Amino acid sequence: MDSPYSKIWKVVLDYLSKIYSEVLMDLWLNRLELVSLDDKNAFLVIDENQDLIDILNTNYSKQIADAFSNALSMNLNVKIFNRGHYLVGGSEEEKMFLEKEKEAQRAEAAGEKKPEKPVEFYFDKGEGRAHEDEFTFDNFIVGSSNKFAYAASVSVARDPAVEYNPLFIYGASGLGKTHLMRAIAHDVSSRHPDYRIIFVSAENFTNEFLDCLVKKSTSKFKEKYRSADMLFVDDIQFIAGKESTQEEFFHTFNTLYDSHKQIVLTSDRPPRELQNLEERLVSRFEGGMVADVQPPDTELRIAIFKSKAMAMNVDLSNDVLTYIAENTKSNVRQIEGIIKKLGAYKTVLNKGKDITVEDARTLLSNVICGAEPPEAIAERVITTVAARYGVPPEDIKGTRRSKEIVTARQIAIYVVNHVTNLTLKSTGNIFGGKDHSTILYSIQSVTDQMRKDVSFEHEVDEIMKEFQ
Repeated sequence: MDSPYSKIWKVVLDYLSKIYSEVLMDLWLNRLELVSLDDKNAFLVIDENQDLIDILNTNYSKQIADAFSNALSMNLNVKIFNRGHYLVGGSEEEKMFLEKEKEAQRAEAAGEKKPEKPVEFYFDKGEGRAHEDEFTFDNFIVGSSNKFAYAASVSVARDPAVEYNPLFIYGASGLGKTHLMRAIAHDVSSRHPDYRIIFVSAENFTNEFLDCLVKKSTSKFKEKYRSADMLFVDDIQFIAGKESTQEEFFHTFNTLYDSHKQIVLTSDRPPRELQNLEERLVSRFEGGMVADVQPPDTELRIAIFKSKAMAMNVDLSNDVLTYIAENTKSNVRQIEGIIKKLGAYKTVLNKGKDITVEDARTLLSNVICGAEPPEAIAERVITTVAARYGVPPEDIKGTRRSKEIVTARQIAIYVVNHVTNLTLKSTGNIFGGKDHSTILYSIQSVTDQMRKDVSFEHEVDEIMKEFQ
């Protein structure tokens, strides 16, 4: 039998479904049940552990309250409980919540305000404060491929340096690692305006440290980084193989950790797989929480496309969004480019008319899976590598053996092998009729060099990203 509040909750859910994706609705919101309601408060329950309930309270109670207001003109506070821990009108949790609300109202009436000192952010050059609001938990699309990393990030934002320290998030480029880092910083700064938060790429950390070594001003460097309340380092894999930088980061890490300051790191792979990284650093990275972000599945890609399209004011039908999501393996950055392209076509060339699936198929032929023959992709790889290394494409396909040409040729073969489904024989034919043993040798040579030289590995990865 439905509860007396089920009809009210259905109206609220209908309103929320216009805001959030089907994935998010099914993941959490549709599973909530309204069990108590008065003139000031709405109490919801769900069968979940406390960590996820805390996530819902932190990130969605305000939005649910807004839905009550907009859909039913009811101005309420919303609180979510574990179903087994909630007793209508009598649980200790409910009493504590109501008491906190009364305290907050008394404080507001007395004119008490939060301190207004702005948080001190240090961003890489070109990364201004304007970026903060672009990367929040509210606009991060959650799905099965990133749910764990999201939950860990929310936990860190809620209680810095309490449970998950360090937080190490890894995954391929463009899947949301940096978004989660910035969301943590944004959330913490809103509640702790006195925190000093430093956000830096590992490359800039390295360059800044080396510059201080040359200028003999390392004391200023240490003072800056070791006095942070929270330290965020993006792409930590960049310090692999750099002994002096690793030494400095090791001591910075220890100082912050021992002072109970939160550290958050991202990488393209888990700590144990980072080549040329000191074991003592690997051990410390693994000592906290290691969370991965996987490529989004089709449902999550649809939700991301829809969210990005709405944010960019590009109106696309569900059929078009579904077609694109089902036929691309784009990461989040590439998704933004796809939306921009479709939006520009609709505005400029289609004169505001709705984009059809056929329009999308034509416009996105270079990114739709299977639309471009693997042989054509291989030719693009050769052209790209040739331009990058300053050698003629015909030499990459030829037999010349200078060091520059051999390096470019082997990298091109390696990339083609990883971004196409061509056989070794077919790959050999594209590269001037080389036999399969030569192709295998080239792939293995690049693989071995990437393991030994992190800079070379980074270089090859950058080329790969252009074709993924």
